[in-house]
Amino acid sequence: MPDPVGILVDQRVLRRALRGRATLERVSLYRSIAQKDLNIDIVVFAVEHVDVRRHTVRGYVPTATGWRRVRMTVPSVVHKRVLYRESFPLRTLRRLEQRGVIFVNPIKIQDKKRMAALLARSPARNHLPPTASYSWRRLQAMLDDGESAVLKPRVGSLGQGVIRVSPVDARRVEIVIRSRRIVSRSGLRRLLRARRGARRYILQRYVPLATYQGRPFDLRVPVQRDGNGSWVIPGIVAKVARKHPFLTNMAQGASAIPGEQALAAAFGKDASHVIHRVKELALHVARAVSDAHRYAGDLGLDVGVDRSGKPWLFEVNTRDQRYTFERAGLLDAFRALYRNPLAYCASLAKNQTPSGR
Repeated sequence: MPDPVGILVDQRVLRRALRGRATLERVSLYRSIAQKDLNIDIVVFAVEHVDVRRHTVRGYVPTATGWRRVRMTVPSVVHKRVLYRESFPLRTLRRLEQRGVIFVNPIKIQDKKRMAALLARSPARNHLPPTASYSWRRLQAMLDDGESAVLKPRVGSLGQGVIRVSPVDARRVEIVIRSRRIVSRSGLRRLLRARRGARRYILQRYVPLATYQGRPFDLRVPVQRDGNGSWVIPGIVAKVARKHPFLTNMAQGASAIPGEQALAAAFGKDASHVIHRVKELALHVARAVSDAHRYAGDLGLDVGVDRSGKPWLFEVNTRDQRYTFERAGLLDAFRALYRNPLAYCASLAKNQTPSGR
């Protein structure tokens, strides 16, 4: 018998889910898919419940009506659905990895600069906006050339900390954080020093996006491994900026609609060609990431499409926020987003010796 598949989630999410409270990570959906679709055993746990010395974990296994708490050996394959930056959880996962535990996705691959460098050697390179580490000199050069720029934290999510800067004239710029305002270049430099603190930023050329009903949108394109280990794209959702001038993150007030609907409105009869290019780009990215990180298997790409129909890769998310598909009414795709990586983990577990033994 193969090990149960482990599902690693945030401790707060797990607590809420066990109490029957709403969470963005649908823990109950894992139970349904494991029991009804795949007929596999799973255990859901948080990193705080791992005993590294004994190589055991206190987790929760599904029953007919809910969950039962157990203590067991750490599963040999774990679907990682949480991002860590603190040393304690990262150290714990690395020690488990050294004992043979496989993590899908790998422990830490969310640094935007490193991801850009990795993809620059792949067929996706022609779809990457020019990107570099932030420096005041680089930003000034872009503004002098008449280009708009976007500053992003190297490690971050949900659109937090993102700033767009556009030249107005030789001495002034327009900045967009939550709203637009005009400042001098010297004022911009002071503002950036104050906001950045110890955080490291990347500098990316701004890409004017195609619009839906007059509002810019980009696409969330999940690309996952299924039970055969093949890369698949369950669907595409468009995130339409609403409350923010240009950010399309749901956390910034965007709305979600089917990707085909947004692309059809923007490109008419050419929409099918744009969709093909978007999917081709997504598969190039997935293969490049998995060449460097063997057990990458659940990625969410942020892809912008410019007004000519060319797709641009903005970000590779290693903890895809799947709820956008539910909000867009794409319920079959929403379920598939949970099913595919679970099936992939189950296929890996069949071929693994129980970990730590």
